[in-house]
Amino acid sequence: MLKPAQSVRLTGSKIKIEYDPVHRGAATAQQHSIVVSSCGVVIKQNCPMQWEKWAEIPDRTKDLVRDKLSVIFDLDDISPEVKAYLDETLATRYKHWKNYLHTHFKLWDTPEIARLSGCPSELKDRPEDWEWLCKHFTDPKFVKKSVAGKIARESKTLLHHSGSKPFSYRLKARRQEGSKFPEIDMFEDVYVRTGDANTEHLHALMVEKCTAVIQEATSQLPPETPIEDVPVPEDAGFQILTDVLDQNLGRRHGKVVRGMGKARVRETGASSSRSNTAKVDSLKEQVTTLQGQLQVQGEQMREQIRAQGEQLQAYAGHMRDLVRAIEMTGLQISLPVVPDLATPSTFEPLHPTDT
Repeated sequence: MLKPAQSVRLTGSKIKIEYDPVHRGAATAQQHSIVVSSCGVVIKQNCPMQWEKWAEIPDRTKDLVRDKLSVIFDLDDISPEVKAYLDETLATRYKHWKNYLHTHFKLWDTPEIARLSGCPSELKDRPEDWEWLCKHFTDPKFVKKSVAGKIARESKTLLHHSGSKPFSYRLKARRQEGSKFPEIDMFEDVYVRTGDANTEHLHALMVEKCTAVIQEATSQLPPETPIEDVPVPEDAGFQILTDVLDQNLGRRHGKVVRGMGKARVRETGASSSRSNTAKVDSLKEQVTTLQGQLQVQGEQMREQIRAQGEQLQAYAGHMRDLVRAIEMTGLQISLPVVPDLATPSTFEPLHPTDT
């Protein structure tokens, strides 16, 4: 955070966060790194540590922590996406800082010694935070959750070495370099390490499949075609990566693709979300239109029924007046017999009239 602060003082202008929906974060990896490191420093130096997670911290306290970022970043009139990105980054840094403090706590022989003598230098001015953390780290619920997390981490078959930089930035960089299979190159960058036979074997299988795709594409082109001009399907690298991992490690269910982190979700999530939002808005508009039509039709039907009722009342009144007039004159009128107009039974077929 020191270097960005110096840069702001020299230039006289704060850093404006450029948001990219593909990464769901800063537009460049360099700016993302500045945001992450600055959030980490702010959490260490200013955020109280008496809550289990960031989501439980009161909004007033969160605002005070975020305000420290305004020394470097231009946070005036930021978009909801940038605000959500900052909040997610602060939550992650809070979690990582708490994990570090837990690791520091476990260095001591007993919780009591850790409480009395193990307070880290960053919390010397906030001893109440260390007291709360020592009590929290010995809580049976936390201990149970910590043990379960450790078991889950040890059972992982793939461990990446890419730090905090999201995979989507690496994919973008590989594409800009002209890689035909950016997903495979990214897998080599973040997973393959000398001596790791498992990841080396998986990468070798992926390279073998990539070579087969190149050979098939080359066979349909003139022999003198440069390798750079050989076209391959845009999604070939992703299909090869997922096929190899599914065949060797088993299929992983859910939106996050094994070996890709959230890179695949980040690339498709924005457009998919916009598409779903458009569909929902269209359906809402249709429902609103139908509701309006039904209301109009219902009002028209009620008006018709009301008018018919008034007509019947008027007719009944005329009939009463007519009957009274007839009774007063002493006349007797034989009413004609009304013919039976009942609907013929549908169980008997109709016969044509003889002509």
